[in-house]
Amino acid sequence: MKTSRRNRFFAFLLLALTVLLSGCAPDPAVRTEGKTDLTALQYELENQAIDFANLWFYRELEEKTHVHVEFETVRDAEWKNRQQLMFASGQYKDLVLRGSLDTEEYGVNRHLLVPLDTYLKEYMPVYSARLAESDMAEVIPSSDGRCYYVGFLLSQDVSVNGHFFINRQWLDRLHLEVPTTVRELTDVLRAFRDGDPNGNGLKDEVPYEATLDDCNTGLYNLFSAWGIPMNEDFVFAGSDGIVRFAPFQDGFRETAEWMHLLCEEKLLDVESITQGSNLWSAKVNRNTAGFFSYWRLGNTALQAGIASQFVCMLPVHADGYDARLSRIKDTVEFGAALTIQNRDIPASLRWLDAQMDTETMLVSQNGPVGEMLQRGEDGRYQVIAVPEANRLYEIVPVICGQFFAPKEYYRSVYVPAPHRVEKSGYCEAYDASGVLEPVSEKVLTVESAKTSQESARLTQLKKRIKTVVDDFIVNAVVHGVTDQAFDAFIEDLKAEGALEYRELYQQIYNRHTGRTGEAEK
Repeated sequence: MKTSRRNRFFAFLLLALTVLLSGCAPDPAVRTEGKTDLTALQYELENQAIDFANLWFYRELEEKTHVHVEFETVRDAEWKNRQQLMFASGQYKDLVLRGSLDTEEYGVNRHLLVPLDTYLKEYMPVYSARLAESDMAEVIPSSDGRCYYVGFLLSQDVSVNGHFFINRQWLDRLHLEVPTTVRELTDVLRAFRDGDPNGNGLKDEVPYEATLDDCNTGLYNLFSAWGIPMNEDFVFAGSDGIVRFAPFQDGFRETAEWMHLLCEEKLLDVESITQGSNLWSAKVNRNTAGFFSYWRLGNTALQAGIASQFVCMLPVHADGYDARLSRIKDTVEFGAALTIQNRDIPASLRWLDAQMDTETMLVSQNGPVGEMLQRGEDGRYQVIAVPEANRLYEIVPVICGQFFAPKEYYRSVYVPAPHRVEKSGYCEAYDASGVLEPVSEKVLTVESAKTSQESARLTQLKKRIKTVVDDFIVNAVVHGVTDQAFDAFIEDLKAEGALEYRELYQQIYNRHTGRTGEAEK
């Protein structure tokens, strides 16, 4: 009922904005003091508050390019809704920056984005040259063969999103070993709950902190214990070429039942089903959590004193199952797009291309040269200082800025910073242990080409499926799982198009690999 009310309110809001603002023509690009003024819808991480308007990096970029950008920042949780509202209003920003954007919908189908093909070589020569030298150029064009966005690529040989971390200090205090099975982990979490491992004399430990629906800090990662490489698209491909739908796999119900046990015994924070990454990191930094999954420890939202207590551990496995975690790979993400109301295409593209200059690009991720970054005698840049408590975002945009660095180029210009080496080490250990799925889900969901109709249908089905899956997990965590509830869950998934969803991905993957289609086993 609540979901229905939200949907009606959202539809009403879209209609109201359309009526009020449609037909409003954009003003010509304003030029003040010799500068071009542009507007941008800017993506912002959920757990970072970035003052884009006053960020040192963009002030320097403005002096270099004579382009002033007025940023409207939107947090991750509201990003897609805000895009929809903007396009429904009829009054668009000049630029859409980072996050994600459905270029099939807004570019191919609705023609609301500028096709960039004829502009890039002239106005983005740095980006164009680097794109041509990479093996990623073929994945950027949409189903109509046109390019509607500037790619974002950060090649780091990263194969895992969220790794599992456990508090080594707490284990040592309680004379415990790093767990390897579900049963062992459950017993360790019970010991964390009861043994006052943080030593403050209070029974304030909530051993496992998480968020809900992602593969970084989210509960989705727990499905790996039952051999399900859960991801945010709910499908994965095996080495046999068959596409599988995660909720239909053996072990899905068992994972949900384990989540309920953890919640019921106060081993898992029940607020994990509602909290975002901001609250999650605040709780971990209180020194009351002993186990979680996360991107890495260093240069994150974790305080140094807290992060130093933890060590990376392999995914645990349930009896009779091999652990299987979702594998990621370097892929081109969305960097920037120009809306059809863009008031100065050349200035916009030059501003974006200036960020692709090698030194400028590396500064955007690591901080100013001389303070946090230096260039060595071999011509490569390396990090010499990292601000504490992730304060780097007070200086440069980091992951929220523009970046395009294919693997070989990146290696030739950059010495990986300690926190990047840390991440690579975790990935290598996971890969060597055999706990990762054989085929990255990114091959299926990103690299495999889709027609405009396929893309639109998958987006529609995924939204419906995600609602069903997340509702089930939330109810399972709080109330447990009955035969009736699980059977209803499966039927709801089928009613929302799960079988069609899987089959569509199977057809797309068959086309990508040249295999003959097979039914899911």
